[in-house]
Order: sequence, then C-alpha cells, then structure tokens
Amino acid sequence: MKKQFILPLLIFVVACSSSKQSFVQLQSKELYDVANAVDSTFINGFKNTLIYADDLSNEIWVSPEKQCVTMEKNSEVVFSGDASLHVKWDKVTNGCKWIGLGFGWSNWQPKDMNEVIAESAIQMKVKSAKGSFSNLPVAFAIEDYTGVQSYYGYNSTLSSGNFNEQAWTTVSIPLKNFPFERNDADLGKVKQFMIQLEGDGDIYLDDIRIVSLTK
Repeated sequence: MKKQFILPLLIFVVACSSSKQSFVQLQSKELYDVANAVDSTFINGFKNTLIYADDLSNEIWVSPEKQCVTMEKNSEVVFSGDASLHVKWDKVTNGCKWIGLGFGWSNWQPKDMNEVIAESAIQMKVKSAKGSFSNLPVAFAIEDYTGVQSYYGYNSTLSSGNFNEQAWTTVSIPLKNFPFERNDADLGKVKQFMIQLEGDGDIYLDDIRIVSLTK
C-alpha cells in the first residue's frame, strides 16, 4: 500500500515544479518588456528631455523689468497638460536693454548634452495671444555652467507656419544650429535654455522639450 501511494505523489510534485517554472519565465519576460519601453523615451541615454510642461517653478525665470516684460501661468489656453506660459513684452517703447526668460530644467542640474546635439532639437508650441504674425522676434540660447551662452536667432524655417490665435504653431531649433564649437561651450555641463526677447510680442508658450530629429 505504501509503494502505490508514493508514485502518484512523485507525479504531483513534478507537475507542480514544471508549472512554477513556466510561471516564473512569463513574469521575467513581462518585466523585460516594460524596461525596454521606458528606455525608448530617452535620446541616446539622455533623459532630461522635458524643459517645460505645466509648473511655474524656481527653474523658470523672467527679466525683472516688469514695464517691459511679464510672464504668467495660464490655465485657459493650453496645448497639453494643465497650463501654458503667457509672455507679453515691449522692449523698445519702455527702453529696456535686454529682456528674456530662461529654463534651468531638471532642477538646475548640469546636463550632459554631448550625445544629443547631432540629432536632436528643442521643440516648443507657440500661439499668438493677439492677432497674426509671421516673424517671432526672439533669439534662443543655451548656457553652460562656465557662463558661455550660444545664441541662434529665430527664422521662418524653424516654424511649422505663421502664428495666430486659432492654432498652436510648432517651433523646432536643431541643437546643431547653435555655435557651440565656435564659442568653446562645455556641453557636458549645460545650465539652462534661454529665450531673448526683441521688439514686442504677446504669445503663449507650452510643451517645451528636446526631441529627436528622426521622428
């Protein structure tokens, strides 16, 4: 009687072991797929791609000359998320020498951008707050932690079309357009992205990020 009981017991144990092994293999494959999905959002391993989304935090600044420029968080005119930035300025009328705004994204940490310069761009959504226009009177800059600022001025080839009150226009500045090499910039320690304001304007800004040029 004892010998007849042992054989079914062994069969049961082997079956349970096989089932457990198959279950573990399925779990491992699922975790591997999730990890790949996260990595695919990076650009050559660079993960600090989001420059501005919703918050008006201490990572964002604007020139203190309020007679020339104001910047406010706006929750009514939004491209994505919960808020955009409403920027209004008039440099000439009120006699300001320099005005602009900046984004020290990722909590002002030094960002190594060497691996993304060749194939990436800073992209943003822009919408007119009043009227329509074709020229955006601004210049863009990347500053490193040595104090070097590399500028590139706006031109119509950077935008998807004219600017108006009805729709958002995409502005993309390829990073390779900035004169980093000529200025001897330290791309291993990037501090902030800046927008220098010229003339006058009244716009909304939203969804500022670094994107791959291959998309």
